[in-house]
Amino acid sequence: MQYVVLDLPTIEKQIVLNEADVRAYYEQNAARLAGGEERRASHILLTLPAGVSADDKAKIRAKADDLLAQVRQQPARFAELARAHSQDPGSAANGGDLDFFARGAIVKPFEDAVFALSKGAISDVVESDFGFHIIQLTDVKAAAAPAFDAMRAELEAELKRQQSQRRFAELADQFNNTVYEKADSLQPVADALKLEVRSVQGVSRTAAPAGHDALGQRVLQALFSSDAIQNQRNTEAIEVGPNRLVAARVVKHSPARTQPLSEVKAEVQRRWVAQRSAELAREAGEAVLKAAQSGQVPTGLGDETMVSRDQPGNLPVDVLAAVMGAPATTLPSWTGVAQGDKGYTVVQITQVQARQPADAQRSQAERAQYRQWLAAAETAAYYETLKQRLKVKILVPAPKS
Repeated sequence: MQYVVLDLPTIEKQIVLNEADVRAYYEQNAARLAGGEERRASHILLTLPAGVSADDKAKIRAKADDLLAQVRQQPARFAELARAHSQDPGSAANGGDLDFFARGAIVKPFEDAVFALSKGAISDVVESDFGFHIIQLTDVKAAAAPAFDAMRAELEAELKRQQSQRRFAELADQFNNTVYEKADSLQPVADALKLEVRSVQGVSRTAAPAGHDALGQRVLQALFSSDAIQNQRNTEAIEVGPNRLVAARVVKHSPARTQPLSEVKAEVQRRWVAQRSAELAREAGEAVLKAAQSGQVPTGLGDETMVSRDQPGNLPVDVLAAVMGAPATTLPSWTGVAQGDKGYTVVQITQVQARQPADAQRSQAERAQYRQWLAAAETAAYYETLKQRLKVKILVPAPKS
């Protein structure tokens, strides 16, 4: 088969940017590239205890107003008053200094007040969730855009992404129309859009060879349609992911057949050996189980471990089911499980513990889990009944996910 893919990476490779476009994009986005402005502030914080009464809050506010009057009268004493009165353990010892910060790093009322001040100015009393603040803006660090040369690679990549997204929207219609109108070949759409026609051999209904991730189940289903096989026409443009279209066509089709022994001899031998080995393991395991049940304890038993349905340990599901369903009136008891090509497992049951009563929360969770399982089982049974009644066969295998 052959196929072509139209996606963003393919389009990006075709885009060539000129110097003027990249520089213009840099200048238009200089502010964004520079990041945000940073400011440095100091504050005096008087905290509000949880559940503070209105009278006590008024007293704290009065103290804050008094401190505000003092720092406005003598701004040079701000750090001194912060060390003496601020209740912020992180900044009081440093004279209230909070160092530089950008927007979004602090609570909103505090941020709004800081970014409204001019350098050296002192705010009114600001109330936040932490209490009452008196703020002095001590410095402003203007945002500086990185140099053009330092940003060039990132700018070009971003520009190409943007242009390829716009270009994809323009080319998608052309891709759709061309694979439909020139349905006997993929070369016309490849030539028109500068795409690569890829060839693949050994594609089945269920899987494509490794390295061809674009050939998902929707593409394979379209490839094995009667029109694609009999007429060797292009499939329609199939969306296999965001901004990703695929069209394919059958070049050569081999109908299902029974392969001659000469082609599959090695596989037949492997399967026969596996089947016969499983039969011999089952016979030997059943003999060991019978001997154990008559009192001859086998050698090679593993370490004893406690298991339950919700804590199976390392036991496979079929072995756990046999253990939990085995008679336990007389201990020790024995059970065995044939596991196909994995052999035969013999298990000795030495102890049975009653299930611990579940607490209310666990009991509720378990009931919810059982309801979910029951609903899933009923839904599956309903669908199976519909398939039998309507004589439906689903030919496409269920996705692995």
